[in-house]
Amino acid sequence: MTTKTNVQSEEFLAHMAELMAYAAESGEGLKALAAAIAPPIDMEIKRREITSTLLTRHKLPPGEPAKYQKRPTMKAYWISKDGAAVESGILEDEVEFPIHRLHAMPMVDIAVLKHGNVGSMVDIQKAAADEIRKAIDKRTVTVLSAAVPPDRIVTCQGGVLTDTAMNQAFSLIEDQELTVKTLLMRAKRMNDMRGWNLDPQTARELVQKGFLKVYNGADLLVSSQMLIDEILLLPDEEVGKFAVRQDLTTDTINEPKRFRTGWLAWLEAAHGVTRPDLLAKIVITP
Repeated sequence: MTTKTNVQSEEFLAHMAELMAYAAESGEGLKALAAAIAPPIDMEIKRREITSTLLTRHKLPPGEPAKYQKRPTMKAYWISKDGAAVESGILEDEVEFPIHRLHAMPMVDIAVLKHGNVGSMVDIQKAAADEIRKAIDKRTVTVLSAAVPPDRIVTCQGGVLTDTAMNQAFSLIEDQELTVKTLLMRAKRMNDMRGWNLDPQTARELVQKGFLKVYNGADLLVSSQMLIDEILLLPDEEVGKFAVRQDLTTDTINEPKRFRTGWLAWLEAAHGVTRPDLLAKIVITP
C-alpha cells in the first residue's frame, strides 16, 4: 500500500531541514535528499498534469515494450524521442511506441542546504515538477492533435470559436454513439464563448469565475500546451496510452559545482494514440 507524503506537515519540513544540512556535508547526504525530494516532485506533477485525463496510464512491467493492438484499417500515432508526432502504416495490427526520457535538473546553492532553507527547496522542487509536467502534457497534446483524421476536423473561420463549430465537432463524436468527455483548449478561447447562448448556470460561472469546468456535459480543460487555434474533443472511450516504464526517479549529479549542486529528476514513458477515429478537432482560421 502506497502512502502519500504530506509535504506541508511539520514533521516533513523538519526532516527536510535535517537532510539539507546532511546533504551540504557529504555525498551520502545528497543521495538521501535526492530520495526525499522525489515523492513531492512526483505528487506535484500528478496534481497538475492533464495527460492522465486524456490518455490511459499504463505501468509497463519490467522489460516489457510499449506494444499495443491497433485496427489494421487505420493508423496509429506516437511521439518520437525528439518530441515529434509519427504515424504508423495501415496494415499492421500491432504497434510499439518508443520510450523517451523526460527530465529536469533542479540546482541549489550550497548555502541554501547549509542554512536549511526549506522554502527555497520547495520552490526548486515545484520548478522541476512544472518542467517535467509541461513536457509530458506537450507530448500528449502533440500526438492527439496529429492523430485527428482530416474528415474529423471542423474549420471555424473568422478568428474566433463559434458555437456552430463546437456543435459540429460534438456531433462527429455523438454520431458514433459516444459522449464527448473532454474539451481541451487554451484559456483564451473561453473569451470567445462569452457571447454564446449559454444556459444561465454556465453563463453565470463564466462571468463570475472567468472559466468553465463543464460545457454541454463535457469536462473543459485548459492548457498552455495547446495551440491557440485548436480545440480537441475526446470521447468517453480510450483513445491511446501513456505508458510508463520508469516512474519518477531522482539521482544526484555526479559533478556538482563549487557553490551549487543538484539532482537529475527523470522518468521514462511513451505517448501514443491507437484510436484516432474517435477524436475530433476544431481548427480556427482568420
